[in-house]
Amino acid sequence: MLLIAKQTCMKQNPQSSLCLLAGGILMLFSNGRWIVPVATWLCPIFFLRFLRMQRPARAFFILALVSATFNSVMWWKIMPTPAANYFTVTTVFLQLYTLCFLADRLLASRIKSFFSTFIFPAAWCSVEYLTSFIPAKASNMTLAYTQSHNLFLMQLASVTGIWGISFLITWFAAVVNWAWAQNFEWRKIRRGAIAYASVAVIIFLFGVIRVNFYQPSSQSVLTASIVQARNVNKELTSCTWTDAKAISSYSANDENNLLEKTEQAANAGAKIILWQEGAGWLPKKEEENFIGRAAALAEEKKVYLLMTLWSVPEDFPKHRVENKLLIIGPDGKMQASYVKSNPVPVEPIVKGKGVIPIVQTEYGKIATAICFDGDFQNFIRQAGKSKADVMFLPANDWKEIDPLHTYQAIARAIENGFSLVHPTGQGLSVATDNRGRIISSMDFFTTNEQIMYASVPIENSFTIYTQLGDFFGWICIAFFLASLGWSIFKKYSIRMRPKDNESIDKLKTSLQ
Repeated sequence: MLLIAKQTCMKQNPQSSLCLLAGGILMLFSNGRWIVPVATWLCPIFFLRFLRMQRPARAFFILALVSATFNSVMWWKIMPTPAANYFTVTTVFLQLYTLCFLADRLLASRIKSFFSTFIFPAAWCSVEYLTSFIPAKASNMTLAYTQSHNLFLMQLASVTGIWGISFLITWFAAVVNWAWAQNFEWRKIRRGAIAYASVAVIIFLFGVIRVNFYQPSSQSVLTASIVQARNVNKELTSCTWTDAKAISSYSANDENNLLEKTEQAANAGAKIILWQEGAGWLPKKEEENFIGRAAALAEEKKVYLLMTLWSVPEDFPKHRVENKLLIIGPDGKMQASYVKSNPVPVEPIVKGKGVIPIVQTEYGKIATAICFDGDFQNFIRQAGKSKADVMFLPANDWKEIDPLHTYQAIARAIENGFSLVHPTGQGLSVATDNRGRIISSMDFFTTNEQIMYASVPIENSFTIYTQLGDFFGWICIAFFLASLGWSIFKKYSIRMRPKDNESIDKLKTSLQ
């Protein structure tokens, strides 16, 4: 498909063909399966340039073909979408992002000033933000996550959320494309180049100051994150998720292993112990007995135990599975119960009520959610607004999405100013401070260890994002709609002007 597109372009403009080819190659590494952070910044430059060299309709059609082809490869086995819908999503739905390039071609190309560079990033961030409301997508695919290793840049999320980071990336592409149109003549592009560079430097310095001039609170708590043993995890994932009989044959060993590791962690001094998502896979009829055993252990060891269950009813699918987290206090009593509120599309589970539990403990305020919940930035903001000190976010991933999904969780810590404890079955487990600095980590695929210890700061840090939420996303939407309206008005005015002039000429003639 890319070859057909290239041959079509060659007939029109050889340089545009090279831009399309460069953009396509960079796109493969710009997001999804193989991320090279610099490719995320460079890829849109060439696609923007490609559309400027072609007729809009033809260019959009070709770019849509290229986008559909590479998206199908980039997100294979990463996107949590049923296989039957996968190619529909990658070839049709993701063309919303391709429309952003068309918007630049139709709107920004008519504006000669530096102001034109804001059209593309505003359009892109509008699409990213609006699609984050889609239950099956959330904030996945957002460009900001590709920069997770750049901790200084990621601090911008504490102000604008992840949308500001995506804006800076796409604005860079628009600025370079604008300079390219000016043949990179310094006298023409000087002010624009300095303006972008100044904003980028200020953002970077903000991140440097926020990370390097912050000293974590001296108050901390030793936490232990427990993931299932590899052999147990393999056996459970090889059976049908909802087959209560199959799960029952594994549950006894699984339960004993979890309680054994919990006791080991408590003996090592851990005060809060968290299991990975769905650690206790068991038939619902066995749930009460298992909870009783776990509560007795928590009381004996005087620890907070955050136990996670995948509880399968006997009459499934009449009643769905409960994917839940229970907070057991040092007195052995249940302090909170939470059911996952944002199911992955392929999960046959009960949908929770959408309220994050906040529990006041002697180790500060703790909050909990489960796995895919963490992809919904506004949902997790509940914990930030409640000034939670530590967020416990257990997950159970798969190899293709590791470690991208973990870095998405770290963005929530930066946005909301809390420490994060994130045990992950089949993925990267981490504990971070409220700046996103990793305190401890453990990769399921490179170690047989089941316990990750981390002494995490007990401190909530103020962030603008916690107070104002996704205001930047709404600003982008408002700006893009205003630009679209202005463009339509201007086009209409230009069309009307000759008629007005003709009428004036006729009036002058009649008066004479």
